[in-house]
Amino acid sequence: MENKEDQKYIYSLVSSRIKAFRKYRGITQEKLADMTTFSKGFIGNIESIRTEQTFSLAVLYSFARALDIPLELFVKEDIEEDLKKLNIKLDEK
Repeated sequence: MENKEDQKYIYSLVSSRIKAFRKYRGITQEKLADMTTFSKGFIGNIESIRTEQTFSLAVLYSFARALDIPLELFVKEDIEEDLKKLNIKLDEK
C-alpha cells in the first residue's frame, strides 16, 4: 500500500489521471503538447511510472483546461461518483 503522506503518492495519482483523461479524450501526448506550452517529452515523463517528474499546479491547470476536465478530478482520491455525474468512463490502468 502506498504511503499517502509521501509526496510521491500525489504525483503518482495525478500522473495516472493525466494519462487516463488524455486517453479518454483520444488525445496523443504530441497533441496535448500542441494544446499546451509543454513538450511531448515532459508529458511523457509525467505519465511514465519509470520517472519521477514533478510539476506545478500551473502545469496541472493547463492540462485540466486542455482536456476539459475539472481540476479537482486530478487530485481527489475517490472520483467514481464524479465520473458518473459527468458520464465519463475511464480505464485508469
